[in-house]
Amino acid sequence: MKIRYARLFVSVILLAILLFAGFSSIGPLPPLIRLANPSSGVFSPPAYFYAPGSQKVQVEFSNVSATVLVYRQADGFIGIASNSTRAVYYEQGYLEAEYRLAQLDFLKRTALGNLSAIAGPSTLQTDIFMRELQLYNTAIMERQNLSADNMTYIYLKSFVLGINAYIGNLTYSKLPLLFKILNVEPHRWNVTDVLAVQQLFLWENSAGGLDPIYFNFALQKMPESVIKAIYPAYPAGVQNPIVPYSLNPKVYDETGDIANLNLNVPYVNLSDSAYATINSFYTSAMSGLAEVSSLFTGSYATDQLSINYTVFHDFGSNDWAVNGIRTSNASAILANDPHLTTSVPSIWMGFQLVSPGMNVIGVTFPGFPGIILGHNPYVAWGATNGQIQETYFYAEQTSPDHPGDYLFNGSWVPFKVENETVLVKGEKPVHIEIEVAKNGVVINDSLGVPVAMDWTGYIPTYEITFFLNIDRSHSVMQFVQNLTEYFKVAIQNWAVADSSGNIGIFPYGLYPVIERGNPRGILPGNGSYDWTGFVPYSDLPYLYDPSRGFVFSANQITVSPNYPYYIGWDYESGYRADQIYTMLNSTYGFNYSKMEKIQLTVHDFTTDIFLKPLVKALNSDGLSDTPEYSALSSWNGNMDINSTAATIYYFFIRDFVSTVFAPWFSYYGINATDGMGQTSFFLGTDDYYHGPLIEDLVNWTMTDQNASFFSNPVTGHKKNETADMLSAYSQAISYLTDKYGQYSSAWEWGNIHKRYLSSFFGISAMNTQEVPAAGDGNTVNAAYGTISDFGPSWRMIVNMSDPASGIGIYPGGISENPLSQYYDNTFIDWNNGVYFTLINTEAPSAFFYLYRAGDSP
Repeated sequence: MKIRYARLFVSVILLAILLFAGFSSIGPLPPLIRLANPSSGVFSPPAYFYAPGSQKVQVEFSNVSATVLVYRQADGFIGIASNSTRAVYYEQGYLEAEYRLAQLDFLKRTALGNLSAIAGPSTLQTDIFMRELQLYNTAIMERQNLSADNMTYIYLKSFVLGINAYIGNLTYSKLPLLFKILNVEPHRWNVTDVLAVQQLFLWENSAGGLDPIYFNFALQKMPESVIKAIYPAYPAGVQNPIVPYSLNPKVYDETGDIANLNLNVPYVNLSDSAYATINSFYTSAMSGLAEVSSLFTGSYATDQLSINYTVFHDFGSNDWAVNGIRTSNASAILANDPHLTTSVPSIWMGFQLVSPGMNVIGVTFPGFPGIILGHNPYVAWGATNGQIQETYFYAEQTSPDHPGDYLFNGSWVPFKVENETVLVKGEKPVHIEIEVAKNGVVINDSLGVPVAMDWTGYIPTYEITFFLNIDRSHSVMQFVQNLTEYFKVAIQNWAVADSSGNIGIFPYGLYPVIERGNPRGILPGNGSYDWTGFVPYSDLPYLYDPSRGFVFSANQITVSPNYPYYIGWDYESGYRADQIYTMLNSTYGFNYSKMEKIQLTVHDFTTDIFLKPLVKALNSDGLSDTPEYSALSSWNGNMDINSTAATIYYFFIRDFVSTVFAPWFSYYGINATDGMGQTSFFLGTDDYYHGPLIEDLVNWTMTDQNASFFSNPVTGHKKNETADMLSAYSQAISYLTDKYGQYSSAWEWGNIHKRYLSSFFGISAMNTQEVPAAGDGNTVNAAYGTISDFGPSWRMIVNMSDPASGIGIYPGGISENPLSQYYDNTFIDWNNGVYFTLINTEAPSAFFYLYRAGDSP
């Protein structure tokens, strides 16, 4: 605590010296004397006091008057029980505000496109982009469709009244630190705001993103034969689909759109200058989120505020369920660990919500009521990102002879124009015009090339209703009924298990269908390439009680190659999935211990493919007498903290990908302007675990070690896999030697690979310590990068024969106050693979309602 307090003190004083002094108010900041006031300033007693134990509170709002039992656990989970469901959601809103008010406020400002009002011009492009995403406009439509007697509206209204009740009770002395430093007050909330945060969540979890814009450049510059070889429409390598043909052939029997598409050629050709402008816009929009730090420090300070809004973004996750075929009795067991940014405060909050007919426990995002991932006495559920393409891009044809129009179905049609005003701190408001076409919102009109994006999230949907309803589900099929009705956007692979022993996995949602063209790139906007509808639900892939006794997903390819519809192409490379499949398929008698073993495994499946050829290559090159060779040749492929071989392999595999493919990108003139290094298919930092490049290497290693792509097209040097492996290995060893000295224990993976929890607000002094960590981007227990703040953001395992015994943990703590002991109190346990029983056995009896007879909320 003393160390953390000292770091905070130093951080704030540095910021103060750099930005303002004495009684002067500079820019958005208050006078220093107010911040330093011992009774009301930065160092006043923490407002977010958290003490484990029970507390009864009386809540009164609207026409509700109810007693609420609040039970705070040491692991940061908070139980809320009442005989009034509205009172439960009211109290949940109050508690989310009490412990995460700054986080709530900044997420809301992002969704509304209002960051610049407090951050100034550094986030202007971000605000413009968020408004082009129509997050708030769509939320308005969703709110208008909810009647006053609709249960979703009633529960959301109760929730925001709870948030506002906490805000209404705040004094300056109780304001969270960031509000004081930024000299702003927290926004009050309404139902539309919650729906806008829902839309932000949906965008961050919608697969496809901006990839078609970048991939169009590959389509333009590379021959069709090269596109087919490097970027096959169906992933190469070892694939274990989520819904293989053999387990559900009926969804493969229909006639879909894929036969009409040419997925290897461009349908739109843009100039280099147009691409440069488009890329510049998106780079500016994304970096704007990081540049909120200018509020604090300009370009000089060592501690900056850069709000981490990618915490919602699911880059990789795991879930699976087993039934009585695989367990020791007729029970079903489910496991889930979504991979998100591991931040402090965490993106998750843990709650147990109890009211008549409901007792659900799990985690939710700040700004959401209910439980997103968790279980009740009857059903447990988890999710991974489905990687189904949900964004399509269209180049609109315009003409100076028809200003304000675009060509659509042979006629000139006027763009719908929406006028927006962005408030900018310290400057005049910025007025923008957003053009909307029939096939999307124009997100770039540089150089006369309006590019519109169509996104399923532009359609008003009610995923938040889905969450509220599934909290009361009684079976897998009741869960699915709500899924088909309400969860449409940001498609997830929902793994579900119920107390009757049933299991299933359901990647349901809106899958766009087009009749022609190449949706992997930019499509012509003339009306001939628009969506014609969505894949019928009867044709969507799913598994229910499969004969093998398990379902699973790890963001791998959804279907087998003969699925009749185009649904996307850029998936996780599948090696976490391959490892999970291998362990599930070889295991019987599942219990908690065996499920934990899978969830915590750090075996890198790619070593099963590459390690033997690498060792063979080293031996053939006369390196068998080196200590590095000895480490690799005796290694089991586990990314353990005490393994030097793990370190060598990690840097080898990264260099292997770039050694093979960098010359080809150079040969075809693809550079940083075109997105080089920004996405996995252009050598992004995730290329060794996501996307097609690593899959190509696996495929060629298994089938053609003399593939032409191992050669260098720039130099004309003919090579094979062995030569490229040796080159990559040499680069890796040189790097390690230069950085860590000659081979020694300093090369152990835990000395190089560490985890930490990054400050949600980007203040480095508020990060946690870095600790040695096992795993990498290809392991089930994933830790991406060398200094990782991305991985399993929530682990849960539930045996539905005794759901009250369910276990779980999220890294961090309940409080966003860095001085609280509940800021990061679960971090070390989480890193060490510890789980907590979710419903404390010492909890008041109300929290066992529906789990055992005789208890009541």
